[in-house]
Amino acid sequence: MTLPHPDAGIRSARAGVAGLLALLIATLLPVLAGSPALAADPAAEATPLTVRLVRMTPAALPSKGKVVFAGTVSNDSESAYTAVNLHPFMSSTPIRTRAELATAADSDPATDVGTRLVEPGQFAALGDLAPGQTVTFRIALPVKDLPVTTGTGEAGVYWIGLHALGQDHNGVREVIGRARTFIPLVKGSRTTTFALVVPVREQVRRDADGRVLGTTRWSDALAPTGRLGRLGGFIASAGGRAATLLIDPSVLDAVADLKEKNPPLSLGDGEPEETPSPSATPSPNLSRSVNRLDPADLANADAWLSTVTAAARTHTVLGLGYADPDVSALSRRRPSMLELSTKLAATTFGNLDIAAVPAVAPADGWLAPDALERIAPESMVLLSDQGRTRYRQQWRTGTDQDLVFADGQAASGGPGPTEPTDALALRQRIISDAALRSRTGAPGPLVVDLPANWDPGPAWQLADFFTELDTDWLDLVPLSGSTDLSTPTYTGDLPYAADQRREELGTANISAARTLVVTTSALNNLLRSKNTVGHDLSGIALNAVSLHARRDARSTRDQVGATNARMRATLGKVQVLGTDFVTLSGGSGTLAVTLVNGLDQPITVGVEPRVGSADVTIESAKPLEMAPGQRTVLRLKTEASRIGVTQVVLTPVTENGTAIGSPLTFSLRTSQVGKLIWIILLAGGLLLIVMIARRIRRAVRDHHWRRA
Repeated sequence: MTLPHPDAGIRSARAGVAGLLALLIATLLPVLAGSPALAADPAAEATPLTVRLVRMTPAALPSKGKVVFAGTVSNDSESAYTAVNLHPFMSSTPIRTRAELATAADSDPATDVGTRLVEPGQFAALGDLAPGQTVTFRIALPVKDLPVTTGTGEAGVYWIGLHALGQDHNGVREVIGRARTFIPLVKGSRTTTFALVVPVREQVRRDADGRVLGTTRWSDALAPTGRLGRLGGFIASAGGRAATLLIDPSVLDAVADLKEKNPPLSLGDGEPEETPSPSATPSPNLSRSVNRLDPADLANADAWLSTVTAAARTHTVLGLGYADPDVSALSRRRPSMLELSTKLAATTFGNLDIAAVPAVAPADGWLAPDALERIAPESMVLLSDQGRTRYRQQWRTGTDQDLVFADGQAASGGPGPTEPTDALALRQRIISDAALRSRTGAPGPLVVDLPANWDPGPAWQLADFFTELDTDWLDLVPLSGSTDLSTPTYTGDLPYAADQRREELGTANISAARTLVVTTSALNNLLRSKNTVGHDLSGIALNAVSLHARRDARSTRDQVGATNARMRATLGKVQVLGTDFVTLSGGSGTLAVTLVNGLDQPITVGVEPRVGSADVTIESAKPLEMAPGQRTVLRLKTEASRIGVTQVVLTPVTENGTAIGSPLTFSLRTSQVGKLIWIILLAGGLLLIVMIARRIRRAVRDHHWRRA
């Protein structure tokens, strides 16, 4: 192949794009040149130049007009390169099956896969590139110049991309950078559908006071240039198109707290409790101070929450259980936690006026088969097909849930050296898979569930992801429950190997969560003021059994344990006070003790006695309402049937009898001294009467004797 002189076509190429290059420079350089290099395939790291294709329109091969490429080229080496040209290329033979497409996506980036276009006007002359230098490019290539057109080409998927050719200091001219992607050629009038599931997931961790931990991380993520910020913008860019959102409601609650300056947990209408955390030495993660949030952070949190909730009210929402629970582990070890997670999720979605379909969608796509029996029938179960393409993706389970196998191949993204899941690469992979799938006549939509931690990338806006999906042969549809009575019941196996089971959270984390749930129930039953304690603390408890906790089970367990200790210390402010030793004179009497509400909230509390002897009974104090800080004296009726000493514990309890607070423990001495005294007095009195009667009788007798 004879290459033109490096200067050939420079003048004609520059003449038409000077203005657009200035715009791209202003737009792309701050975003891309100043950003860390996108992750690349190891084979791509060897190339001196990094070609980033951030815009390609249209997404499918048109019958006329132009195919436009735009992006940046960066010299990431320590050497200068001269006379750099950027040439489009395209294959002449199509990829005909999805299996071939998957193989192509995994191929070596250095493999030649197409014909390079070298005629003047078909490429961009970039000039010399010094080490560290980045330049922008835009190439508008007439469709007629491509080696394949809709009139002559075969339907299928073609390679398309860019080669950067340059000359090093030794005068060697070669390919020193490349970008590759796919473009489909569709013929005929058949329409195909696909459903795009966009996840809104992030780990939420809170300290012992209920504040969101890691505010610096959250601030970075929620900024327009952060992962969540980009995700929010991506969701909003769908507009009226039928994207499907998969949302963990605990993320919405966390961002709502951040926009309110990340306040501590409040028990009700009073000021937040400020009980110090237990004196036990905390782990490093627990001892982190809460970072301050500046006005920009608060504004980002507010804007993000408004954007996502507004989109959620107009799109189909699949609602994950609160805190994204480890469903496989909980279904086997503590099913009640799944029910709690679903309940809390419904509360958060309801508060935000979001209509959400309950969903189970493990981040890794695996689910234990026996978990289906513990999942509500109205739920949608979204799993990955783990790369095993299925003719049908939507089913019903034997336990009457909607079962969907998301397409793992389409979600895996495009070929290297480009980051496979950046917005443009992912769009081209999805539309190519959809084009090939349409040829098989498979029923239902192609369901693509994006990776759980998906980041659209710094140039996502330039990709025009949703706009370029507006074609006459492809319809974006919501992923909703099947209403088709002919939908078959899935009778196959759900693979779940031993290594997946080993990844499940263990009993220690489940126990920590359960302990805080019990404490939460007690506190919730104690308080009379309007509050969200039950929701907030239960949500914190579920963090210990979240799928995210698999990465650091001990740390999440410790944080939940610290919150439980903090709440137990709060409950400890409700006390029963009295003396250490009490003597009960007689077989019955009253015990006087003081009940103290040390909280700044009104409560309803009673006292339940526990006596160490069956011969002593003490009545319970019925629950009574107490104002904040109130102290009241209780008089408890007591009876004893024998003499002795026994231990008594008087415990504050809620209306449903749950023990709370600080009990009073004392020794009770019972005696029969009162009865004995009366017996002695009575006996003495009787003896006195007898003695008096005898004396009177003797005096009367002596009197008669004298007269006689």
